[in-house]
Amino acid sequence: MSITANAGTFTPNKTEPIHRWYQYMEGYSSQLVERELDALTGKDIHTIYDPFGGAGTTLLSASMRGLTPYYSETNPFMSLVVRTKINRVMDLCRSPESLRLLNAFLSAFLSGDTEPANAIPFPDTWDGFEKYYPVKAFRQILDLKARIAHVEDPAVREILMLALSSILVPASKMIRRGDLRYARPSEKKCCQPVLGLFSEKLKEIITDIRESGPSVLCPVHPLAEDCRCIQEENLIDCVITSPPYLNGTNYIRNTKLELKLNDFVNSEADLPDFHSRGIVAGINNVSKRNHHDTVLPQVQDYIAKLQQCSYDKRIPLMAANYFYDMNQVFSRLKQIMKTGSWFIMDIGDSQFAGVHIPTHRILAALCETHDFTLCSEDLLRTRHSKNGMKLSQRLLRFRLEK
Repeated sequence: MSITANAGTFTPNKTEPIHRWYQYMEGYSSQLVERELDALTGKDIHTIYDPFGGAGTTLLSASMRGLTPYYSETNPFMSLVVRTKINRVMDLCRSPESLRLLNAFLSAFLSGDTEPANAIPFPDTWDGFEKYYPVKAFRQILDLKARIAHVEDPAVREILMLALSSILVPASKMIRRGDLRYARPSEKKCCQPVLGLFSEKLKEIITDIRESGPSVLCPVHPLAEDCRCIQEENLIDCVITSPPYLNGTNYIRNTKLELKLNDFVNSEADLPDFHSRGIVAGINNVSKRNHHDTVLPQVQDYIAKLQQCSYDKRIPLMAANYFYDMNQVFSRLKQIMKTGSWFIMDIGDSQFAGVHIPTHRILAALCETHDFTLCSEDLLRTRHSKNGMKLSQRLLRFRLEK
């Protein structure tokens, strides 16, 4: 299939049924996954694994083709997104009563008749998170959460919580521009009405379940949260994924509002614990808990340059640990993948203090040490760093021959 110029971004997914339920800036599009799966037609592909599950684009696309999807994901909220968009959709499609309950909640909400048996107290604080919302919006969000908690059907309840989670940022004083931050006065996409956002999102979800839900064919199966800890062997026919980029993005902090709403954290003090569980990809990842002294030979020259000119001593540590962690990922992928299987990776390069880090080249060299052969690559798009250096986003295709 042909793909659009921005297929390497999440943008095309914003109009794709089910994919569009939760906007994930760091993701790629279903178009990209569909093209890669089309190219593998006839290659005896039955199982798909995404070691960095994200919003589940690879996994949902695989399920819609009747392939069995597996995933790992250290962010518990994103793991919830994945399961809800696949397994809970299947639950509702198999249960007319559950779908009726979802419709009934929407109807009652629109009529203002969703009050639970007990009156809902409005707290003055939300463990510090109330500062991100106008008072009215903060209270409406907690009111909706309390109403959803009274829904007995677990599939319906998780669908409703995903709908509420998906509007947390546009209803807040925050905006996502690379990282989650306070919106400036000129940026109009913040502080949108909670009730209007929620009703429109729920209508969208119900429409997608009715029209596209039956095409979700296979449930998704979680493996170890951290893909470096997977134990399975010779299970997977194909991996399609996008690892964290070496760019400093704090993937946990970007979802702190969603993590709080879904009770994965109590306060912002809990966020570093989750952040330290993932691949070291940003300065804030560097800690005594996940620091390694080993510098792989493939990156020694780049680390030496960074040590000479970096404005922050954590930058060379971050880069060295990123490639150390990714090397562990490739070792585990070799274990879980079958011989002759395919590994397709979306990745971009980076620069720090004017030092270009050709991430795709280094990762390809590391893959080769684990019996992955680079078969082809595509330039998806060019990017530019803040200092104007030209960077790229690429798709690398490997074949594993153990």
